[in-house]
Amino acid sequence: DDIRELLKRLESEDTSFNLSSGLLALSNVLINVVPLYVMCDPQDIRAVSEVRSPFTGGPTIYIYDNYPGGVGFSEKMFELRRPLLQAAQELILGCGCEKGCPSCVGPIDEVGIKGKESALLILREALN
Repeated sequence: DDIRELLKRLESEDTSFNLSSGLLALSNVLINVVPLYVMCDPQDIRAVSEVRSPFTGGPTIYIYDNYPGGVGFSEKMFELRRPLLQAAQELILGCGCEKGCPSCVGPIDEVGIKGKESALLILREALN
C-alpha cells in the first residue's frame, strides 16, 4: 500500500480521523517547522493542502517558496523532508493541548476537533 491508500482506508475505518483536517493541521505545523531547518522567515514559504490533488491524484501538501521563480527553499525542504516530518511530529506530541491550538496545529476553529489526531496519524504513516 502506498500512503494515499492507507490514508483513504484510515478515513473510512477510523472515526477519529479526518483527512482534510489532518492535512491542514500538518501544513500549519510544517510552516512553523520549516524555517528552523531552511533558514527562512515563515513569510518566505506558503503551504496548500488538497485531499485530492489534480497533480498527484491523492492527498497532497504543497510547501513552496513565496517568491516568483523561487530562491531555493523548495529544494532544501525536499532534501530535508524526513527530518521536517519528524520535527513536526515532535512539535505536536510536545504540545499539551488536547485537540489543537495555535502553538501546534492551529486553532480548532480552523483545523477542526480531529485536526491534531489526524495530523499525527498522517505523520505516523508518512514516517513508516
